[in-house]
Parts: sequence; structure tokens; C-alpha cells
Amino acid sequence: MKEGKKMAYVALYRKWRPLTFDEVVEQESIVTILKNTVKTGRIAHAYLFCGTRGTGKTTLAKIFARAINCLSPKEGNPCNECDICKGILSGQILDVSEIDAASNNGVDNIRAIIDETNYAPSISKYRVYIIDEVHMLSTGAFNALLKTLEEPPSGVVFILATTEPHKLPVTILSRCQRYDFKRISRQGIMARLEEICKDIGVKYETQALNFIAQKADGALRDAISILDQTIAASQNNITLKAARDSSGSLDRMFIEQFAEKLLLQDGGSILKLSDSIFADGRDPSNFISELMRLFRSLLIVLNIDNPKELLYEDDEEIERLKKLSSLTNTKEIAYLVKELSKLENNLKWAVQRKIVFEAGMLNLCDRRTSTEDDMEDRISLLESKLADLVANGLKYTQVTPVVTADEKVEKVEKKKEEKIEEPKPEPKKEEIDEAKPKKESKNAKPIDTLDWNDFLQNITDKNKSSISALIRVNSKGFVLEPNYLIIAFSNKMMMDMVVRNNVFDILDESASIAFGKPMKVKLLMEDELEAFSASTYTGEKEQEKTEEDDDFENALNLLSQLAEDEGFEIVNIE
Repeated sequence: MKEGKKMAYVALYRKWRPLTFDEVVEQESIVTILKNTVKTGRIAHAYLFCGTRGTGKTTLAKIFARAINCLSPKEGNPCNECDICKGILSGQILDVSEIDAASNNGVDNIRAIIDETNYAPSISKYRVYIIDEVHMLSTGAFNALLKTLEEPPSGVVFILATTEPHKLPVTILSRCQRYDFKRISRQGIMARLEEICKDIGVKYETQALNFIAQKADGALRDAISILDQTIAASQNNITLKAARDSSGSLDRMFIEQFAEKLLLQDGGSILKLSDSIFADGRDPSNFISELMRLFRSLLIVLNIDNPKELLYEDDEEIERLKKLSSLTNTKEIAYLVKELSKLENNLKWAVQRKIVFEAGMLNLCDRRTSTEDDMEDRISLLESKLADLVANGLKYTQVTPVVTADEKVEKVEKKKEEKIEEPKPEPKKEEIDEAKPKKESKNAKPIDTLDWNDFLQNITDKNKSSISALIRVNSKGFVLEPNYLIIAFSNKMMMDMVVRNNVFDILDESASIAFGKPMKVKLLMEDELEAFSASTYTGEKEQEKTEEDDDFENALNLLSQLAEDEGFEIVNIE
């Protein structure tokens, strides 16, 4: 090598890729099974490695491929010193092939593999095919692979790796030994990052490595890549600020300030802070993810006595979280996390991301703008609070009116006058008629509570919970015989909202089910109730009179026909 010529730089995640099973971070159960497989020589023909990115699927596949071909394995590990191991590591031995199914997903690519399996391995004991992202294969490619995967020639091993096993055909899954890789814990990632920093002689802050481990979300490769980027940006001194800057994250104090203004429903401050996010060129989706992580920390602080069991923060940060948690409660945080998740999803397809972001955050500030489910939750909360008040002894107390001495004297004299009985005149015929009980009242009567609840529940069962909640909160129910259910609103706008939804058929059907007879629902304002009741009563009386006249005329005609047939005469007696 010429003087002054430097070797090409190798990324840290490639340089620190494990070469033996013992170097793999976590995944203990899978490592143990594969090592025992190498020791006993019970090599299956097909393996399926499943798990999220950066958890070691391809790394373990390469280690396993060397281990089963190694000339002198050590406790199930490849020696990495024999000719076979060195040849596989350098890529000179072609018996171990790694194929990217994302770019080689056609039938022809799989047929080429099938043709190769007909030949014995050139040097090693097994011909190994590592197919990465196998879920990207086309349907035809899966069908072509199926028969070979079921009965491969001796000396052929398939290792399939995927992040989405649910996309694989069942016929493929049933022919493989499946191993599910779990996310790597934060402690495991931090231990690996510390090992790397100490080995390459880089100074670091523990909080910075903790942030990188948290940012990686269980993917060790992502964590090492962020570390590599941070080292380049910080000149071999890894600080928390450098880690945040290199990963495109905002300062923690800024995120906490944003969360505080959101909890205080300060829309003006939220707009100013949102503008600074976009002015600095930050990704809003990334910011929402960090905000949701902060809210998760608040949930832990609110619900666990010792938050340090789940939060890797110093005492100062824990105190700030406790102070911030005093502004809210668990239910509110859960609601904010749910809405932030929806906003993050909406931003993926938004053209004007800044407008969508600002509108979403202002909507969270004005939490009176509720969804249908939230309205139901609020109604249930009010009902439960009312029940608690009643259970705790809230009673209606009737106030006894104060009676003066003059009023007492007046009442005594009035009682004495009432004791003097006078002969009652004989009631007139008109008074007797008025005293008779009426068949029905012209006034609408308040609906029974059980019938009203049944009516509202029937509306909810027909997937109209918003209409049910709107009627429950803003109206009262009245029954007008024989078959009217009147919904009287106090607010014209609320009634118009129900009318615009055009749900009259659903209302009629729900009322009929609740009352057990055909019912007609009428929407009115409260001040229109009396007039409607009177007009309906008058119309029904006129209809009854007309029906009585028709019945009398029909009876008279029948009697005349009978007199003609039987030969007798009808005499009109005045």
C-alpha cells in the first residue's frame, strides 16, 4: 500500500456486526436453539426469521450459514478461522448466497435458484440461500419456490428473513421452522453503544446514549447508525445536544414547553412554537412522535410511585415531569395521544403539512370540539358524577315558607268560614257532563323515563349515537295520545342539526319499538308544544264527529232497507 493512502471507512454498524452467536445482543432463546442445532447436526431444510428491522435476522442467518459449514465449530459457534469461514466472509465461496427479494422477486429469479440446487455444493457441506425481505416475492415466485422448499435436494438450506410474515402464504409458513425476533431492550442497546464508544476512544454522556437507544426503538442497527452520525457531528464528544441535532430531534425543553402550552390550551403560544418547528426545518411527524413519548412519560409518572423503574431519566428530569403531570390526568393524556396518532397519520398524505399540523394542534387546544365517542364519554362522566352526588347524600330540601302573624289570623278565619256548611244546589246537566272523565287530554304528557331511555338506546343501536346524544342533551320528550312522540328542543340550532341528518324513519322506528305500537315522532320547539297539542286534539275531535255522522247515516240506510224487505213502516217520533 502506498504511503499516505488510507483505507476506506467502514460504517460502524458493519464493523460491529457480530461474527459469532455469543456476540449477538439478546435474542437468547433463538441463539440457544441454533447453537444446539449446530452441535447435534439436526439441520432443517428451511428456516424463517421474523422480526422488526435491526434485530439481527440477517446477522444470525450469516452466522448460522458459516456455523453449519465450519470445519471446526466451537460450542456451536463458527471459528471464523478455517478456509470455509474465511471464504464465506470474503465472498469467495459461492455456496452461501444472499438474495434481496425486494429487487429479485420474479419467477425467473427463483427458477435460477431452483436450477442451482440440482448441483452439489462446490466446497462447503451445505449450499445455503439467505432470502431477505422474502415477503416481497410475487405470487408466481412463491408458487415456483413451493415444491423445492417442500422437498429440497440434500445439502440445501433455505433461510428466509422478513419483517412482515403475515404476507407469506400459509403453504410457505408450514414448511419452515419459524423464529420470532423481539425488539432489543434499551439496556441492551446502551450496553452495546458504550462498548463501541470505549473501543474507539470516544467520550460520551450517558444521557446522550440513552436518547439514542430510545430513538432507535428496539433496532440496534439504527442506534449504531445514529451513534456514527453523532460522532461525525460532535468531533468525538457525544453530548445530548449533539445527538438530538444529528438525529433531527428538537430540544427536550422545547418539547416540554410545547406540551405545557397544549395542556394549558394556549392556542396562541402553540402557533408560535409550531412556526419555529417548520422554520428550523424539523419534520412534524418526528416531532409528534417525540411529543407522544413525552406524554407516555407523563402517564408513567401519574400511575407509578417510582417512575425510575420505567424511565431512564435523572432526578431533575423526573421532577420536571412530575410538575408537568400536575396540569393533567390520565384520561386527558390518553385522549391527546389518540388524537396525536391520528394527526401523525394525516400528515403522511397532506400536501400543506404546516396548515394540517397547526389546525390539528389548535383542535387539541380547543378540546370542546369532540368526536361522537368523546361526547358519549362526557355524557357518561356527567351521569356518573350525578350518581355519585346522589349516593353521597345530595337531597332535595323543601324550604318552609315564613308565615307572618297577620297571615296566620287570616288563615284561621278562612277555616272557620269553610266549616259553615250551606245547602248545595242540585247540579245542572252541563256540570254533570263536565264532571265525567274524559277519554283523553288535549295536553302532551312528559314521557316516562324508561321509555325515553329505550327510545334513545334504539337510536344508538342503529349507529346514530351522535343523534341520540344530541337529543338526550338538548331536548325533552312528550307523549300525545294516541301515537305521537314529541321531541321538544330548547335550541333551534340543535333541532336543525337533527333535521339535516334526515333520520325521521329511524326516529319513528325507534319510538315504535320503545312503546310497542306504531308511533310518529314530531320535532318541535318548546314554545310550539302547546299549540301543536291543541291543534292535534281539535283535528282528532272533528274526525271523530265525522266518523259518528257516517256511522249514523249507514245505520239509517240499513234500517230503511230492512223495512222495505220486511214490509213495515218507519215512523219519525219527535
